Amino acid sequence: MAYDNRKAEKYQTIQNCLFYTMTEEKKGFQLTEKHIPILLLLVTIAAYIPLISQLGFYWDDWPMLWFKITKGAEGFATAFDSDRPFLGYLYQITAHLSNDPLVWQIITVILRWAVTLAFWWMLRQLWPERKHEVFWISMLLAVYPGFKQMPIVYVWLNGFVLLLEYILSYGMMLKAISSGSKKGWIFWTVPSVALFTLCTVTTEYYTGLEVCRFFIIWIFLTGNSEFCRLTFMKKVWKVIFQWLPYLGVLGIFMFWRVVIFRFPSYQPVLMDQLASKPLYAIFNVIIRIIEDAYTATWAAWVEFFSFPNHVDFETYSGLLFWIAAGLSFILIFLTAMKYQPGREQTENDPEHKKADQVWSLIAIGLGLFMVICPGFPFWVTMLPIHLSYPYDRFLVAFMFGSSIFMVGLIFFFLRTSWQKNLVLALFTAMAVGGNILNANSYRKDWNTQKDFASQLVTRIPSLKESTILLADDNPMIYESDNSLTGMVNLALEPQSTWDDDRLPYSVMFFTPRFGTIEEYRNRSGIYQDFRGSLFGAHNEDVVVYHYSPPGCLRIVDPEQHAGLNIFPDTYKDFLYLSNPAGRIDPYGERSDILFKEVFKQPAEKNWCYYFQKADLARQTEDWKTIAEIGDEVLPTMKAGEASEYFIFIEAYMNLDRYPEAMELFKRVHAEDKGLDAVMCPYLIRWIGNHPPEDESVITPLIASLNSVGCALSKN
Repeated sequence: MAYDNRKAEKYQTIQNCLFYTMTEEKKGFQLTEKHIPILLLLVTIAAYIPLISQLGFYWDDWPMLWFKITKGAEGFATAFDSDRPFLGYLYQITAHLSNDPLVWQIITVILRWAVTLAFWWMLRQLWPERKHEVFWISMLLAVYPGFKQMPIVYVWLNGFVLLLEYILSYGMMLKAISSGSKKGWIFWTVPSVALFTLCTVTTEYYTGLEVCRFFIIWIFLTGNSEFCRLTFMKKVWKVIFQWLPYLGVLGIFMFWRVVIFRFPSYQPVLMDQLASKPLYAIFNVIIRIIEDAYTATWAAWVEFFSFPNHVDFETYSGLLFWIAAGLSFILIFLTAMKYQPGREQTENDPEHKKADQVWSLIAIGLGLFMVICPGFPFWVTMLPIHLSYPYDRFLVAFMFGSSIFMVGLIFFFLRTSWQKNLVLALFTAMAVGGNILNANSYRKDWNTQKDFASQLVTRIPSLKESTILLADDNPMIYESDNSLTGMVNLALEPQSTWDDDRLPYSVMFFTPRFGTIEEYRNRSGIYQDFRGSLFGAHNEDVVVYHYSPPGCLRIVDPEQHAGLNIFPDTYKDFLYLSNPAGRIDPYGERSDILFKEVFKQPAEKNWCYYFQKADLARQTEDWKTIAEIGDEVLPTMKAGEASEYFIFIEAYMNLDRYPEAMELFKRVHAEDKGLDAVMCPYLIRWIGNHPPEDESVITPLIASLNSVGCALSKN
């Protein structure tokens, strides 16, 4: 016991010394609440700015950008009238921004900071004596790593405008309650309800979160001694009275959405399950609640935790992650130790310790409510909530509760301020690094998009309208075929035909869209509703493509590629549908608005650029042009995939330049021997159909083929 007492005294002496040192340092510079907005801005910058200049547009950004450029701001009124009619008005406002993705990225980061600042303002009113705890909740919210779709800016710039409206409505509501007069209550309640209404009628993402308003009002009113003296039921009615304006708006919205508008996008699957298998449905919802709460809280915060190893420092992304996480941890921890309003004096006060525990339990409870209630719209429609794309987008509604819950949990289990600061600084710093790592993934995807578009417009100068671009794989993580439809139409469609409601082209992934070739054949036509613009085509109006970097984009030509087994097996069913010669005009012109206003760079003249030029010439059997391209690039460039040399071998053979063809064939053999089984039958068949006229080339030709295992004789 004596040893334990001495150990405790020694520990307390060290702790007191630490606090004394911090107090002395504060004489030089004192961190106060007025510095918190700047600190939140700095941590927001650290998490989202490092790679911002290398990010672009993704996912639903592309359909929205297509509407903006082709239809103008007014076009959004009809684009959303089928599912979210009020959202179109917001998009009309933001449509006046530049087409430069960097502008959208910067404004989205600013809005993310504004949402965090608004939440901090609201929490300051909710817990005015808990400045340190509110500071940490706001810091966690600024970098919440579960929601990873920040770079999808056309969608989420508008999304954060709505979220800012929603959080401001909370802050204004607390101002109204604390105003102390009827005039003050009306002054703050009117804009609060107006902002809540604007957000609610525009999106249903936050309708589940609205249930938590009841508990926030209750917690806020407990600071009033008169409220505390009321009976339980009177307290309930007083809280409901303050909640009533918002509850009324929510009720009207739900009636309109469910009864009148009738679930235009996602169907209420849960309702059907409750009607047919109620116990099964209830059990599933309980499991979902537990899983979603875990995903939104602990799983989201520990996702990027790992011990560093030498491999991490050998990659650009790994090095950037650990530099950002390490520097952020040091700076955030030191800042937190500097900002501890009143903590030194209350650290060992039993009454304050008890009050701290009570607050922690309240925060844990409120946090749990705020990570359970937002799930309601997603349980009804059975939409999953994950930490990976595309379902991480729903976690935007969970990040407030997650931040409160984690701070409450850590403050409950850890005893001293430096322990709490250490752990929370670690969570915040790893989240900063995780957001940068996430941005790096989007950076790579943006580069892949630019490469795809550059090759596409090089290979397709002009494309007949009502053409289906068909594929069955997609190397771009954050784009669906619907996304690529927006991009491809911006890349290929001449501006002169943008005045009508027809969608010129549609990208479709075969298996997800049609399943089997039989289902495709059974359709009398192919149609797609693109938010008010309609695409229609005959089944045969098809160009098939294959894109798998580092290999080049391949426009599939059945005549050229039927005998070359170089595409995935799934392509065999629909490869023959492709008709590039009938759909692609090699001499046409196109708009370059995509590269001027969005990518802000011309097509890069790399190997794939020259390959596409050669492949376009192959469409008209312009062997001379192909050979000239080959003579220029083959000595200095290497193909991304060895089968891309085939087109130059074919050109050289058609021009009776057999030595060059055989040397290139040996190059294919050296780079990818797996192609021998494809190339040998192809060349033997070609030579059989086009025997060399010059007898002197036959012997060396046979020798060259035999040297790599292709059996060919003069007979």
